[in-house]
Amino acid sequence: MNVAAPVAPRVLRLHAEDDVLIAVVRLDEGQPLEGALLALRRIPRGHKAAAHAIAAGAPVRKFGQVIGVASADIAAGDWVHEHNLAMADFARDYAFGQDARPVAAADIVETFEGFHRENGKVGTRNYIGILTSVNCSASVARFMAEAAKRDGLLERYPNIDGIIPLVHGGGCALDVGGEGYEVLKRTQWGYAANPNMAAVIMVGLGCEGFQIARFKELYGIEENDRFRSMTIQEVGGTRKTVDQGLGVLREMAPLANAVTRAPAPASKLALALQCGGSDGYSGITANPALGAAADLLAAQGGAAVL
Repeated sequence: MNVAAPVAPRVLRLHAEDDVLIAVVRLDEGQPLEGALLALRRIPRGHKAAAHAIAAGAPVRKFGQVIGVASADIAAGDWVHEHNLAMADFARDYAFGQDARPVAAADIVETFEGFHRENGKVGTRNYIGILTSVNCSASVARFMAEAAKRDGLLERYPNIDGIIPLVHGGGCALDVGGEGYEVLKRTQWGYAANPNMAAVIMVGLGCEGFQIARFKELYGIEENDRFRSMTIQEVGGTRKTVDQGLGVLREMAPLANAVTRAPAPASKLALALQCGGSDGYSGITANPALGAAADLLAAQGGAAVL
């Protein structure tokens, strides 16, 4: 017996209270939308169609949230876009955390193969990082990574996933009590303490506002086999600093290479999520999928942050 394949929907209603439907495919004038509702004109794929008549000035909801107000009367089945949808002030009830709910712990403990660090954290990668305290040392950090590549370090130590320069555009003339300094300080510490780092070099110029010595003092960092720092001015210029950095990388590489993957509980995982610039599909596809993945990880005792 032949069974007819299910027909894919032409539109999606994302929330029961929505005023718009989302076109899954391009819709031409006269094509059915939902029930007896027909498209009044061509509606591009991923765009919105009015689920019912919307009066000018009325709020328009998508995902159950107000996304704007109708700037003109909108007929049922018409295309809803910037020509008839505008931004406007309206009363908001943010209801923070209202939909939050606890995630039940999983019955089965899942594991992954990770790199166990001395502080108890577990990484999914095994990098050597080259951090910079200021934008002036960014090129030197890159030159060090390039020198390590020419030297064949990764070929000699294949258990290292990479030697990566992590540069930025700040660090100079900073107010050490200001927000910019605090953000840079926390970011650099995050890189230095990240379990994906087997070892770290921090390179500065020497005269910058973000002083490496102060950074180490604030976080109680001591120079050792897995954390080294230097400044271009103290070492004596770009070439000497690159050469000294390469020497340090040669010392760090055997230590990093000696760390191998071993089983670890999924509770050791922390998932970082980044908004990639929302489009018409992110709230329908990527966001719910990543949310479901984050729930699975949370059920294992892991963490996710956006």
